[in-house]
Amino acid sequence: MKLSSIVEPAPRRMGVRATVVRWVGDDPQPGVVEVVLVDADGVRVTLLDKAPVFDGTGRLAPDAAYPQDIVLDCRVCGAEDDGGRVVVELEHGVESVDGRTSFTVAAEQVVRE
Repeated sequence: MKLSSIVEPAPRRMGVRATVVRWVGDDPQPGVVEVVLVDADGVRVTLLDKAPVFDGTGRLAPDAAYPQDIVLDCRVCGAEDDGGRVVVELEHGVESVDGRTSFTVAAEQVVRE
């Protein structure tokens, strides 16, 4: 038996597309950005957190050009019958300004990385 037939590949990361719209400020360090996630109904959901929470590459900085597209790590929790909408839960403690972590989004917003 080949080892490759019994070893499962590592799961691919799932993500949901969003947009970093602005640098909010330098405090608390290392700085806060505003991210907007548009749900399946077209409602703009605002997320605020430290820049490295959303992107560890350093491209989110006070002098960066905004808006910037971003992919937020998530877990797919379910889908609606028509397959056009899915429920995602954001990972790494990311939540909206009103404390939500789960959102119904258009299926085409979800990507595998």
